[in-house]
Amino acid sequence: MLSCPNFWDNPGLHQKGEEMVRRTWVSGLMVMVLGAFVLLPGRVTGAEFDVSKFNQEVGLRFAYGKNTKKASVHLYSLLPRWGIFLMPPGKKWGPFGASFVVEGIASIAGADEVGFELGFTPMVKFSCLVFPSVLAYIEGGAGIISESINSPALAHAFNFTPQVGGGFDIALTPQLALSVAYRFRHSSNAGIYKENQAFNVNFFQGGLNYYY
Repeated sequence: MLSCPNFWDNPGLHQKGEEMVRRTWVSGLMVMVLGAFVLLPGRVTGAEFDVSKFNQEVGLRFAYGKNTKKASVHLYSLLPRWGIFLMPPGKKWGPFGASFVVEGIASIAGADEVGFELGFTPMVKFSCLVFPSVLAYIEGGAGIISESINSPALAHAFNFTPQVGGGFDIALTPQLALSVAYRFRHSSNAGIYKENQAFNVNFFQGGLNYYY
């Protein structure tokens, strides 16, 4: 009787799969950056935000993350996001603004085996228009996540994810921005189970954000 090779039991296939994930992630990030700086060269020069149109936002970020202790876990993530301004910058609060954001996350994990995680996080975002073309922000919240990662760094598959970070949106057009950000994320099961070790990750993010 013929048998099929098992990907998870084959270290060579596992390494090739992880390398393919890394290349795909890096290629996607390079395409995004080239699209921002090569396809829109005329618009990048001298672009300023039109905050009068800042009512909602939608964006997509790529992220690379690595845990801070125990066995090494590398995360390659996509983070779609949508938000609505509670107070846009340039109005009652001067250059400051506040918004509510919902962000999803889908990650491929490089650990003892290739794994994945899926989740979402509601957040509050505080922003400041430091220059006509630069919007600085800090954001934070707590979400839930399902982590299917075979590593001693994680105790359970279902976790809560308090997190905080900050970054800059740089105007490419009056409504389109290049986003660069850092995020610290903690995940644990909040004491639901006896084993409740922390899985802390530093994320470095880049992407595009559209305000409308």
